[in-house]
Amino acid sequence: MHILIPCKNLDVGKSRLSGCLSSVKRRKFCERLLTQTLERAVALTAPANIRLVTADPEAAAMARQYSVEALADAGGGLNAALNDARSGIIAVESVSELLILPIDLPLATPDAVSQFLLYGGDIVIAPDEAGTGTNLLLLRAPALKAFRFAYGPGSFAAHAAWAQTGGLRLEAVPDRRLAFDVDGPAQYSAWQSLQRRSHGAAQIAFTEANI
Repeated sequence: MHILIPCKNLDVGKSRLSGCLSSVKRRKFCERLLTQTLERAVALTAPANIRLVTADPEAAAMARQYSVEALADAGGGLNAALNDARSGIIAVESVSELLILPIDLPLATPDAVSQFLLYGGDIVIAPDEAGTGTNLLLLRAPALKAFRFAYGPGSFAAHAAWAQTGGLRLEAVPDRRLAFDVDGPAQYSAWQSLQRRSHGAAQIAFTEANI
């Protein structure tokens, strides 16, 4: 299995949290999410099978600490960046499965992702909580090379429609751990509540002081 981790510039990521976090704290939060995602990725497969897709040299430097190579994002948007990264990997390596792993899925533990990988299908998707977005995406042959990335509003329906048109089997995975993403203030508040229940108020105070 190969993994692509798309990552915006750390200084501009999670802009929707500007109402509850300063720019400095948003950057630290993005760094924390990226670190967590890299740790989980290397628990799932060898670093040589993982690529970080980013235009941020500091994010690329963080990936190198995990022996993960970074692929340049040319700035054409997420879908174009993923398409270029996929094409680059397939051109030089034998790829049987390709997992797109965003950094803003804080509950996507290796165990949750491993269970997700057990589902059959040419395309496997863990939708977001609203059922409209695509959180986790797995591509297998014959979808691997031809799949059309359509991230953005309504991406789950767009991806499902593409699968249907191509006569490919899509599996939707209803896992709350994979459905939860930190996109806006409500999700950030929910994440804080989960952290309090898991780690206690003292740990949360320390965490928030360092975000």
